[in-house]
Amino acid sequence: MEAETLNPPRGMRDITGDEAKLYYTLFSLFSETASENGFEPIITPTVEYYRLFEAKSGEEIRKSMYVFEDKAGRLLALRPEVTASVIRVYLKEMRARPKPIKLYYISQCFRYEEPQKARYREFWQGGLEIIGDETVNADVSAAYTASRFLDKLSLDHKYLVGNVAIYRAFMNMFKIPSEEQDHILHLVDKEMDDQLEKELLDRYGSTVREVVIKLMRGTLDSVISLVEEFKKELGDEYNKVMKETRRLEDFSKTLSDLGYKVEFSPRLVRGLAYYTGLIWEYKATRGLEQSIGGGGRYDGLTSVYSNVYEYSTGLALGLDRIALILMDLKDRLLVKRGLSGVIVVLSENIPLSVGYGLAKRLGSKFASLTVLATKNLDKALRVSSRTGVDLALIIGEREFKDGKVTVRDLNKKRQEEVPLKSIEDYIDTYATKPGST
Repeated sequence: MEAETLNPPRGMRDITGDEAKLYYTLFSLFSETASENGFEPIITPTVEYYRLFEAKSGEEIRKSMYVFEDKAGRLLALRPEVTASVIRVYLKEMRARPKPIKLYYISQCFRYEEPQKARYREFWQGGLEIIGDETVNADVSAAYTASRFLDKLSLDHKYLVGNVAIYRAFMNMFKIPSEEQDHILHLVDKEMDDQLEKELLDRYGSTVREVVIKLMRGTLDSVISLVEEFKKELGDEYNKVMKETRRLEDFSKTLSDLGYKVEFSPRLVRGLAYYTGLIWEYKATRGLEQSIGGGGRYDGLTSVYSNVYEYSTGLALGLDRIALILMDLKDRLLVKRGLSGVIVVLSENIPLSVGYGLAKRLGSKFASLTVLATKNLDKALRVSSRTGVDLALIIGEREFKDGKVTVRDLNKKRQEEVPLKSIEDYIDTYATKPGST
């Protein structure tokens, strides 16, 4: 019983020490970047009514939701994602606001999946949503903001892009019901090719099977050629598809012009059933090369819950995966952005205002900065080294008289004197010096 009590449930975990500091740094940096790009924060409940997610979360997510009844018999769920909650809040209290509305969140989500590396049953997402903008500029705005966040972390990444509207146009042409379309896209997304081909052949025949195979294995040019081949049969869907391919091309070109690598990925359909058009995914290209988030258009999701139709786009980044990659890389920039502990050590005769004045100047550069007045410098440094402090800024009587500070690296066992007036510039460049971390 004791072991069960002291351990978190399977798939959940405790986050402590440097990893916990990293998470708070990510939260702060994501919030900072979103705000810089015109997004405002939103906080939604961890528990929602099950029916909010039931309609458009997708086959896989519906099966993995934590669902329970409250004492009044109402069916509730721990949120598996946040977009549906944001749309609910928009419909409830934001509809009269000027458009577009740009929102961001940092939230815990829950899915009952098989735990594995970088996949937990409780996980953190940083998300961006834009409601009320039909243009590709909205897609670029959300995507670029997330890329800026990743850039600030020096986390190299590329885009995989696709468009679920192309699949849906052909399936509409073949008169495949909406729920079965979601199932087909689920099989495409999970690369369950044998099952997919068998089901398509058994239910819809060889033509449907061949078209879906060409869509998921083609290049963008070959997909456009396929659209032209079926122009007459597509009817009204043809113009919609061509509009969506132009959106995909404009989105890709804009991000490429900004210096990001963009690849067309025909199989990319993502696991959420509410996506309606352009979709994209972020993939890390340094360290653990894996998906770290994604997003896309979800036009009309509002109409699932009301008679209101709004254009919408958004994304979510997996902060747990990003943290895992950064912990693996031990990225230098993160030392500078707040992961190193620092202690300001004063001789007992030095005014405390000197130490706290220095802390005020430097505090935003580190996650942990402590001021200590001591008679025993060596003992203070030994204790600090064991508690995760990397740098000691020492001001004794000599340093105080000369207007200097001794910077001691407790990991590398080296030190140098720096003029007090230039300590900020020194700290700003310290993390990039060879062997500084």
